[in-house]
This record gives sequence, C-alpha cells and structure tokens, in this order.
Amino acid sequence: MFVGDGRHPLDKQFRIGVFFGIPLYFHIILVIFMGIEVVVALITMSPLRLLFPVLLFGSVYLHELGHALSSAAFGNRPKRIVMHLFGGVAEVPPGLSRRQELWVIAWGPLVSLVLAILGGVLYYSPLLMFIPFARALAGYLFTMNLILFLFNVLPIFPLDGGQFLRGYLTLRRGQSEAIRRSLPWSMLLLAILGITALVFNMMFAFIISLFVFLVNYNEWQRWQHLFQRGFWIYLWPFANAPSKGSDKPSGTLSDRLFVWWHRNKAEKLMRLADEEGIHKLKPNDRKILEDYLDAKLRLRPNNRLDLH
Repeated sequence: MFVGDGRHPLDKQFRIGVFFGIPLYFHIILVIFMGIEVVVALITMSPLRLLFPVLLFGSVYLHELGHALSSAAFGNRPKRIVMHLFGGVAEVPPGLSRRQELWVIAWGPLVSLVLAILGGVLYYSPLLMFIPFARALAGYLFTMNLILFLFNVLPIFPLDGGQFLRGYLTLRRGQSEAIRRSLPWSMLLLAILGITALVFNMMFAFIISLFVFLVNYNEWQRWQHLFQRGFWIYLWPFANAPSKGSDKPSGTLSDRLFVWWHRNKAEKLMRLADEEGIHKLKPNDRKILEDYLDAKLRLRPNNRLDLH
C-alpha cells in the first residue's frame, strides 16, 4: 500500500514487506528510477546494468539495517526503513541513551565496511578469477560499500559521521557546544565537495551536496542564536573554550586576532561614543565595538580590563 500525507503524488512510499520485524518502504521516485533502469537494461541487453541498482540499494538497505537492528537490540525497535533516491533512512524512535545512539549510528558504516571487505576478498579470490561476470559483481560490491563507508564517516550532518560527532560532543560538552563545533565543519566540507563535484563535472554528486547543504543551512537558521560571536571562528578548535576550573569562556587566538585587527577602529568608535553617545554609532559599528569589548574581556589577565 502507499503511505504519506496525501497532499502530493510524489510524497508517497510503497511498502515492500517486513524483514527482521522491520517494515521496508520504497519511495515512489526510487520505484520509478529502478523501473527505468530495468527497461534500459533490457533494451541494451546488459545484465550488469540490471543488477547494478539491485547491488547499490541492497548495500544501502543493509547499511540502514545495521542501524535498525542495533537499535532493536537496545529494546528500541525502529518504525520502518525507507529507501529513496539519495539513500535510505532508518526511522528510530526516541528512547535511546546518548551512548546507545552513538552505537546505533556507528553500526551503519561498520556494515558497509564489512561488505566492502567481503567484496574485496571475493574479487581477488581464485574462485572467481575465471568467472568474469561474478568477479565484476564482487568489484561493484567492494567499490559501492567502500564509497558508502567513506562518505558516511565524513563529519557532515545529517550523515552518520556528522550525527556521531554531534552526539559525541554532546556527551562531552553539551548540545549547544556540540552544534557550534560540528555545524561549521559540516558546511565547509559540503562547500568543498560541491565545488569539487562541479570542477570534475559530477552533477549527481553536486546535487546531493547542494541538497545536504540546504539541510545544514536550515540547521544554521534553527540554531543561529548559538553563533552570536560568529560562525566560522568555531573551525578553530579552541574557540570559546572554557578556562580550566571555570565555566566562563577564556580568550583564544581568534579573540587576539579580532582585537589586533579592529583595535584602531574600536578606539575611534569609543571616542565617538564618549563624545556623542552610543546611539550615534551605526548598527554595524556598534556590533564591532561590542565584539571588541567582549574579546578584551575574555583576554583580560586576572580579571583586569585594559582597553588600551
């Protein structure tokens, strides 16, 4: 049967069956894509082309099954697995501890790594040396799952690597600091991947990078109140790090650079504010002065403020 909110014909999933106690659904766009691939394979008389999408989405399904079964092992059975054109999703309901979530996230890439190793062993196995068709399938299995493993361990949200990094940092430093530390790296890596895909004319990879970048942009809009000091400064590993024995942030290299770069302008703005009032400053100048004073406060030695 089809499920979805019913508002749009493309917002549908097709139920395939229940495996290992977890329902499996195919998104309708994926069903259309696989149908086209079957027709093209039959027209071109290419068995490898016919089996390629089966191997690809079978590998993705086993990846998602790794997430799903590990969650079920913790007593938290997933609602379903949905396969779509860009991969798959194991819908795991809330109820796991932070550490359990990390294990559930990790099992997906681990399954892909095991499949890649299996494909590599079969590819170089003497048993398949004289069976070109089976050896080609083993090569596909190795390549697909190695790419799946490497792609998913990148610290990009909402891929497994990005979710794992955010979960790990949440355990160590809390949710706010975890988002500050992980989201800038995620968006930077996506920008690099997107530009690389354009340079090498890999349009499908570019579309995926763009789609995931928009997901990250929505994350930034949701959490932008956590980046009042700036967004990209959190690429620096010690930015906004609390000093030892204190919950307050200490001065960092980024603060020193900011103070050095804006010193002359900030001193002029302070004189102008003293003579004519802070309300005479432009909003952008007021923001620079506030950030400058905040940075000086974080850099103060022994709680002493020296503005000059």
